[in-house]
Amino acid sequence: MAAVRTQCQPIQLATVNARYPHSAFGLRCLWSNLGDLRPLAAVREFTGRDGADRIADALLAARPRAIGLGVYIWNVAILNEVARSLRRRAPEVAIVVGGPEVSHEHETSELVALADVLVRGEAELAFAEVAAGLLDRRPPAARIVSAPPPDLDRLELPYGAYSDEDIGHRILYVESARGCPFGCEFCLSSLDRCVRAVPLAPFFQAMARLIDRGGRRFKFVDRSFNIDVPRAVEILRFFHQRWRDGMQVHLELVPDRIDRELLDAMARFPPNALHLEVGIQSFNEPALRAVGRRQDVALAERNLSLLQQTGAALHADLLVGLPGEDWASFAAGFDRLIARRPPELQIEILKRLRGTAIDRHPGLRFATEPPYELLCSDALDSAQVQRIKRCARYLDLLYNSGNFPRSLEWLWRCDRSPWAALVALSDAIWSNLGAVHSIPLATLAEQLFGFLVGRGVADRRTIGDAIDRDYHRLAGRRDRLAFLSRG
Repeated sequence: MAAVRTQCQPIQLATVNARYPHSAFGLRCLWSNLGDLRPLAAVREFTGRDGADRIADALLAARPRAIGLGVYIWNVAILNEVARSLRRRAPEVAIVVGGPEVSHEHETSELVALADVLVRGEAELAFAEVAAGLLDRRPPAARIVSAPPPDLDRLELPYGAYSDEDIGHRILYVESARGCPFGCEFCLSSLDRCVRAVPLAPFFQAMARLIDRGGRRFKFVDRSFNIDVPRAVEILRFFHQRWRDGMQVHLELVPDRIDRELLDAMARFPPNALHLEVGIQSFNEPALRAVGRRQDVALAERNLSLLQQTGAALHADLLVGLPGEDWASFAAGFDRLIARRPPELQIEILKRLRGTAIDRHPGLRFATEPPYELLCSDALDSAQVQRIKRCARYLDLLYNSGNFPRSLEWLWRCDRSPWAALVALSDAIWSNLGAVHSIPLATLAEQLFGFLVGRGVADRRTIGDAIDRDYHRLAGRRDRLAFLSRG
């Protein structure tokens, strides 16, 4: 739990992060643009482990007049509890909410009903006005304040708000542009089709200061970092020129907008220094068109191989539940992608984010509580969706973790379809354990061993040697796998 920075700070900017290493970029943007009110405000970050009442206690200990809550899909449930606790304990304190989870369809939001003010949209300038009014006991004329997109030239950059503790222990979120030109109906960025760029000169100055202070883990929040390729190359060159040992830069790329100059710029970095998130989503072109995603599938697939040749760490995504994509189509897409052996391959279940247009498709059914995941589609029934979710979880544990690189090569040979092999393994683990979480690594190794031996893909000793080498590839693992010595 974050400590109170001064005894009395009448403006508390708070959120609940998914994990401690994450940092609240949006709150830092708000704080940095408070002008003369900045000394009166504090950024407070918590995790779900803190609990709603403890969070409320910590916020009220600073004797605030206004509390701003940053609301996202992962924290709306606990922030509902926090708001209820604040209302019971200090009804005189104004609660201001904002963020993607409450900026859309706010009429049905319990949290908005509990709050005094909702600031919708990019709130840096609007929140400063609201906060000043609340401190002067002048609440806004309307409870709902819709903030127009600010001119990025007018905004104070938020990077000075990162503390030494943040720099030493957290991911540093940064942005070079806002908006996305694409209209993918499952993505909130489709609501802001105008891409606005942050001026590079002050951005580079701020990045240089972070690096000089010891900043090493940078994650760009840009939804399409390479939409302007020359600008992307310029940013990459900046980071390469100032590279330090231990640095990593995370970027989200549009997979079919990659040229030789961009590849060359990436190839100059040390291996795995760049972490590239490449959203393939699907190889089913009619399904992509149905949700407004424009993508040259063949070009995107070719670019995956080119990106891997740069030495960057690659994270590729597939999306489950697009209209018209059935089990066979998804299986073909998985087989096509796993053939490229991306270091990470994430299977994501389609979600209905508030404000997006994805629910216009009548065949899609979503959960009504966060994270609003797909229950079934026009082409996948609920049992198939649940089965794929289990496959996704076991894929994370076995493949994306990097724990079994040699052993899994035998898995992909179990069947002509790697997806069929993964499904069979997933079904076996689920049948044996009935769990997808809190599975010890040794237990996973035993499950994989038993499955591969049962499939007869190689002799018992060969498979056992592969699993033993994978399990002990990290120096800290010294325990023996007892199941390998059994008859």
